[in-house]
Order: sequence, then structure tokens, then C-alpha cells
Amino acid sequence: MRLSIKFALCIICLLLAITGCSSIPSVTEKEPIENTAYLKIGRNLEVCNTNENLILYDYKEALAGDGLYYASWKIGDAIPYENSDGDTVDLYDAQLYLLLGAFTSADKAQENEAEWLDRAKNNYVVSAEEETVCNEQTYLMITYTFAGEGNPYARGVSAFGVHGNCAVCIELTCQDDFAGDLETILTEFLENCTYSK
Repeated sequence: MRLSIKFALCIICLLLAITGCSSIPSVTEKEPIENTAYLKIGRNLEVCNTNENLILYDYKEALAGDGLYYASWKIGDAIPYENSDGDTVDLYDAQLYLLLGAFTSADKAQENEAEWLDRAKNNYVVSAEEETVCNEQTYLMITYTFAGEGNPYARGVSAFGVHGNCAVCIELTCQDDFAGDLETILTEFLENCTYSK
């Protein structure tokens, strides 16, 4: 694996450890993005979001040269939140983060999925783990709470999968008072994810 991919994965894994698949963007740095139900992520994944409450919030191809793609969706209205760095950020009732990595081989994809899953298990208090199939794709789904202080979200559910030479991590996290069923929301989202070769 090239050094640049290792570096990018370290950064992303650090973000995973702190706030899920990604950090919460700053209010002052956030630029509007068009909300669309259909989103093609990289060459291998198409998302057709049918949940009207799940609004596309961010999509980045900044690491596409290294085969990494990131998107996030939000539920609810933003409230200002001061993070541990003293920055004011948008905080939502719930947020879904998607990280897709396209690697040189299926073995590399499996290695990276295993690393992402291991990091999640080390940073979250996992209460359930099960294999599930959505739209003909197998995922390992974990349910968890966040350990310690410093994360504005209380709990979450994540799905990890490999399709060919791609690895994916999709996390849905929420505040403590969020009334929605995280597993149902994530399962519906996964049912509308289609992978190609």
C-alpha cells in the first residue's frame, strides 16, 4: 500500500475514533450542497436515498486519487455546538457518514475493512454485532454507545462491508434524545445502496 493511502487512512481512522466516520464540519467552513436523492460515490457505489428526513449534507472526492470517498447526511435542524477544539460546529439530531475506499485488490479491501471495524470496536462500547444482507450485499452491523466525554452523540449503529476491491463503512449516530430507530433507518439506507464492479 502506498504511503499516501496509509496516511489518508490514518487521518480517516482518527476521525472515526473521535466522531464517527467523519468530523462534524464547522459552521463557518460549510458550503451549501444540493440535496439529491441519487448520489454516485466513486465508480462502484450508487445511493438512492428514499428517506425524506435524511438530507445530503456533504460529499467529498478530495482523496479520490487515493481511492477514498466521503459523504454525509443529516436529520433535523442544526444547533450550534462548541467542540473540544473550541470551534463552533453544526450539531444535528442524527447524522449518517459514509466512507468508501477503492483499493488495488479484494484482499486490500478486506484488510482495510478489518482495520476500520477493529478501530470502531476499540473506541465504542459495542452492545450488539450481527451480519446482515441488504440489497444482496453482506454487512457486519454493530450497535454501540460512545465511551467517555467529548462526543456530542450518544449512540450509533454502523455497517462494514466489502464488495470486490471496495471497502465501506456507513455510520448513523444520534443525540441521546433522538426518537428514531437507528437500525431501521440504516437498514433502509443500505437497501438503497447498489454496488457495481
